Amino acid sequence: MTANTPESPSFEKALEQLQQTVKRLESGDLGLEDALKNFEDGVRLTRTCQQQLAVAEQRVDVLMKTGLDGSVETQPFRSGRNNP
Repeated sequence: MTANTPESPSFEKALEQLQQTVKRLESGDLGLEDALKNFEDGVRLTRTCQQQLAVAEQRVDVLMKTGLDGSVETQPFRSGRNNP
């Protein structure tokens, strides 16, 4: 599955669904089969979000202009979280 294909939800929708799935799992009210189904859904949604974030990071890398001659050079994305 690629990021943002017709079968995959948007990042925001996938994240919202993942948060709802986590709440259901944390409630402890699910039977074993329902818990396993929700866990599988959570793994799928996590992968969808990770793929979409990776694509976004690549786009940021491409858009970073750093060359003195105006050429486009990539720089690693810095999230601001203890990254040098």
